[in-house]
This record gives sequence, structure tokens and C-alpha cells, in this order.
Amino acid sequence: MKNNQIIFNKLTDFIIQEYWGNKEKMTPETRLEKDLGITGDDGIEFLENFLDYFKIDYEEKENRPRYFDDEGFGLINFISIFNFMTGKKDYREQYDLTLEHLVKVIELGHWIDMDE
Repeated sequence: MKNNQIIFNKLTDFIIQEYWGNKEKMTPETRLEKDLGITGDDGIEFLENFLDYFKIDYEEKENRPRYFDDEGFGLINFISIFNFMTGKKDYREQYDLTLEHLVKVIELGHWIDMDE
């Protein structure tokens, strides 16, 4: 079994243990938000647990892409509506996190954005 297949299996086991999912339906192209439904606060919590569990070095960067949409309809949504109405935008790129991306991060031991 190849090393990245071993890592992929550990990752899918982690996802199932921490959250949910059907391992047989998970592929490297599986997206956390659109395919597994991990979004908003759950997405942020997932990333924190992922970084801790796999001991990934992570440095916060100001213009890092957004990985998850907002959850629910709270103050942030009102701000988004206000920004939309006034022409202000969140210019950060929205990026779909895939299992393939997370496998690469585990292999490297530190976080990368896919444009790196």
C-alpha cells in the first residue's frame, strides 16, 4: 500500500471518528463543505482538530482563502448583506478543501494553500 493511501485511510478514519461520512464514498476529490457538509463553525472546529490530531504546523495569514461559508443567520450575515448593499466585498478567494489537499498537508507536516 502506498504511503499516500495509508495517509488517506488515516484521514478518512479521522473524519468518520470526529464527524460523519461513508468511507467507501470518500475519494481524494471529496470536498469537505459541498460533499461532506462540514461548514461554518463546524468547519473551523474540524480544521482545528485536524491540525492538532495530525500535528500540522500552521501560521495564520491575513489573506488566506476562505474555506467555509458562514453558518446560520447571525451578525456576520447582516454584515454581509450590508457589505453587498454598499458594494463592499470580501475579496478573499473561496476555496473548496478536498481530501487530496489535506493528504498533501499531512505529508508535508505544515499547512499550505493550494496555490503554494
